[in-house]
Amino acid sequence: AGFATPAPDTETAAQLRSLQSGSHANLDRNPIDVTLAGLQPDLLRAAIRILLASPSYDALAVIAGSSAVGSPALMADAIHDCLPLSDKAVIAYVSPHAPEVVSVLTRRGVPAYTSAESCAAALDGLLRAGMPEQIETSASLLATVDLGDVAAGSLDEAQAKALFARFGISVAAEKVVATASEAEQAARDLGGRVVLKILSREIAHKSDVGGVAVNLTTETIGGRLTAMADEVEARTGTRPDQFLVQEMISGGVEIILGMHRDALGTAILLGMGGVAAELFKDTTMRLLPPEGGLGLSEARAMARDLVTWPLLDGFRGRPKCDVEALAEAVVAFSRMVAQLGDRLAEAEINPVFVLPAGQGVRAADGLVVLNV
Repeated sequence: AGFATPAPDTETAAQLRSLQSGSHANLDRNPIDVTLAGLQPDLLRAAIRILLASPSYDALAVIAGSSAVGSPALMADAIHDCLPLSDKAVIAYVSPHAPEVVSVLTRRGVPAYTSAESCAAALDGLLRAGMPEQIETSASLLATVDLGDVAAGSLDEAQAKALFARFGISVAAEKVVATASEAEQAARDLGGRVVLKILSREIAHKSDVGGVAVNLTTETIGGRLTAMADEVEARTGTRPDQFLVQEMISGGVEIILGMHRDALGTAILLGMGGVAAELFKDTTMRLLPPEGGLGLSEARAMARDLVTWPLLDGFRGRPKCDVEALAEAVVAFSRMVAQLGDRLAEAEINPVFVLPAGQGVRAADGLVVLNV
């Protein structure tokens, strides 16, 4: 979770060592082993007081180990008695699994958790609550967008990307076509090398039914359109009547940007994208605040959370990617999700191409489902 866990400073270590002697005591390192403290409440109180007064620490996690299981009230009372001494965060980690110990601690006002990950999440939440984020967002990203004309149901790709663009997300240049000759003209207008896709409100995963072809030219796109229509009809029983001709983007890192809603709230998801997104499973999420979207610093932190962050940061001599433009896209997407609220059932951009620094990002595919 990014917290530092230093050993006690010299003075704090000396005070801790004075509490307990013998080779069984490890009082000058972190974690600090106050042996059998669960059976010696005075010893535990003294150790907690020293640590709360120490300049080395901003928070304290007390591990309630096996010695606390037999008489949990001894430890719970000792921790509770120390809470008024400081405004520093104090929580408890109960290990091994002992629900009764958790219950005794929480009834005494000591937040108790049964996993180290939960402790880290709790401390992270306390830190964020105590230090509200300064929302660094341009006026264009804060403005409310008129969505009165957006229809309910599944949007096709062009409609989804038009919605993203309203919130300031850069999208790939593209044209909607219906015939081979229109596709050839679109390819010429877009610079020659293009991508061809079916355009459908019903088929979300176009590549699964043969509905995507890349690296086409003015000379090849007409024949490919006809062949694509035949293949999609054979696989789905429906012949597509519209297609999307899109500029061919290269030289960037493919990222997925989406949203997830459950009982805890609505979260924004960022991860390694493209057709292999489900294989990599390299993602991070942030819950939306009660009002509005994420801030830029939160969006930047999400990018750095990814295991594949080095690919964005110039891994092995690659050009560094435009992470600032990616952060702005995350903020814009989160504000779209926040403004649509419960009206939005599903939204995803995969991939977002993050281009070299200074060149921005491009949303190359999109999915939006709106509730009726």
